[in-house]
Amino acid sequence: MRKVYYVSILIVILIVSFLGITYSFEYDNDGNYSFELIGPENLYIDVDNDYQEYGIKVLYNGTDVSNRVNIDTSQVDTSKLGEYKVKYQIADEYVYRNVIVIDKVAPVIKLNGGEEVFILLGGKYNESGYVVTDNYDTNLEKEVKVSGNVDTNKEGEYILTYKVSDNSGNKSETTRKVVVKKPVINVHNEYGGRVSYNSYNVTLYSNTIIKNNFNKDGVYIEGYFNNNSNNYKIKLKSKKSRLEYTYNMSSDRINYYKGNLDLTKVKDGEYDVYVVGSKEEKLINKLDIFSRIVRAKVGNKLVTFNYNDDIVTITIEEFEYKYDFVIDPGHGGSDIGASNGIVLEKDLNLKVSKYEKCRYESMGYKVYMVRYDDTYGEMLGSSSLDPLDRRGLTTGYYGSVSRITYSNHHNGSLNTGEHGFEILVQNTITKEELTPELALYSKFRKFYNINDDKIRMYSKDYYNDQIFNKSNGEVYSNKNFYSVLRIPYELFNVKNVIYEPIYLTNANDFNWYYSSNNWIKISELKIKEYVTYIGGTYKSDNSNCL
Repeated sequence: MRKVYYVSILIVILIVSFLGITYSFEYDNDGNYSFELIGPENLYIDVDNDYQEYGIKVLYNGTDVSNRVNIDTSQVDTSKLGEYKVKYQIADEYVYRNVIVIDKVAPVIKLNGGEEVFILLGGKYNESGYVVTDNYDTNLEKEVKVSGNVDTNKEGEYILTYKVSDNSGNKSETTRKVVVKKPVINVHNEYGGRVSYNSYNVTLYSNTIIKNNFNKDGVYIEGYFNNNSNNYKIKLKSKKSRLEYTYNMSSDRINYYKGNLDLTKVKDGEYDVYVVGSKEEKLINKLDIFSRIVRAKVGNKLVTFNYNDDIVTITIEEFEYKYDFVIDPGHGGSDIGASNGIVLEKDLNLKVSKYEKCRYESMGYKVYMVRYDDTYGEMLGSSSLDPLDRRGLTTGYYGSVSRITYSNHHNGSLNTGEHGFEILVQNTITKEELTPELALYSKFRKFYNINDDKIRMYSKDYYNDQIFNKSNGEVYSNKNFYSVLRIPYELFNVKNVIYEPIYLTNANDFNWYYSSNNWIKISELKIKEYVTYIGGTYKSDNSNCL
């Protein structure tokens, strides 16, 4: 009978196998399960990394049944910080693995404006800001702590430190070096051996420039070269790479070259300059200090000419405006200017300039003043130069990186009947370049109630004092008379304007201007016109500047 039973069981098994029927064996809950996690019980994962399953080993009464374990990872979200559980279940029994998603990556601070910033002595440091990126947290800019101070009235190097922590406590920091320095204009006062526009000794000098000036695309130069050639060239060679730029020059007489250097496409850097004929020599500039160009905005580049022992090098960098306005308060120190026994011109120039500086800054503009007290102010160039010429160098140097440049003065005359305003500009300035000044000329005439035909907007010739009317926008080829007009324009390509709003020596006009505070209204006309001209929004509230 037992034999028949076993045979029956065997037949059933064979039939089931033949028909393809599967069979799931369910263990008795009374069995003994043993769970053993492979890998850590507490698994730490960096945010946004993939979850990798380590697995589990499960024994049932000593038999490995790991392949029958259901592993549930549905609760794990590695895109978010937090603690999650992976469930390992067989029958009615289960265990968990803890998955902790963490952030161990520090944020990155990127400084706007670069890690090294140069500020001109006496200027103003404006924080360019920063951008913080992080692998998880956002809007961390508000968490940045900035430490350190910059004293723009003292030369030196200043370190600003920027620190930030994300919400997981990861810390990062970086530094910015702010270099405050007085600009150096490499000029000399030794006139011996200098050449002029009209003189050159080929046997004395191998080659040199006899004329140079900035134009809209770069520089126009003329000069001699001791090596005869029918084909002269000017070559720029980078000091740090093999980069070169070559310019063909024209020649209408022996040993003579002339032409334009288009610098708008030249890559940033410092370049040696060569003149090339039958051989190649470094370019020399022995013009006097008031004929050698210094620096200017050329297209989107700032081009600076350097003269070390008269050898010409050129530095080219991306242009950016350092200032919106440069204001030159005329005279100062021992130079009192005009006087009427009540007020000195130098004091009134400074008073008006400080007011205008305050007003521009109240509207968010950056202003540089050539002087801030009763001195002659910052003076670039050799101390042996005439102070007026040094004032011109200073105004041009700062004006070359400013949108608007002008000088504040007040008139004086032995003729106490002289009255009204004057605006002095360069001979070579065009009507289009004088757009805001011509507008002010008309507004001043209306405000002053002046209807006479006396020239009130003019230029002046350097050689014979001849005055040229500029209210009609005409252009003259004459050399400019005043240093603060001539030097900024010829060496820096800067338009500077001299404002003379009153004759101090006219008692009636002085009382109207000074005692009745009409000087404030005249300054406001100027401020409004210039702010509008550069595309800003004029604000009339001047209460903080009075």
